[in-house]
Amino acid sequence: MATIVVGTDGSKGSEAALSEAVDLAKRLDAKLVVVAAAAPVSDLLGGSVYQARVSEHMNRAREALDAARRIVVTAGVEAEYEIFEGDAAEELAKIAESRDADLVVVGTRGLGALAGSLLGSVSSELVRRSSRPVVVVREPG
Repeated sequence: MATIVVGTDGSKGSEAALSEAVDLAKRLDAKLVVVAAAAPVSDLLGGSVYQARVSEHMNRAREALDAARRIVVTAGVEAEYEIFEGDAAEELAKIAESRDADLVVVGTRGLGALAGSLLGSVSSELVRRSSRPVVVVREPG
């Protein structure tokens, strides 16, 4: 069975990427690995501020993953779900490699505090870093 890795952050761009990945998974009888990024937080912020920011970023990633899960389950596509913290392009490339993915799908824009996870240049960086084919889906509108 083919494997497609798709990144999500809850933005319109990542929703478009998820929609494309679901469509491809159905047509190719592939499994999805849906990943959400929690943007890294500088440990220079100090104890309580650092913990609050990490918590905030992880909660947003969980919310994005939960929204994606609802879409994938409704579509009837087999999927696994992961949250990671770090550089989105680097981590998506690693996950795609470790899962022996046949394809990686990402959107072109991100949202809010997760902008560092799937925003603009991340798709370009992923294309450069990934040893797997990458499909970049434009944000609608």
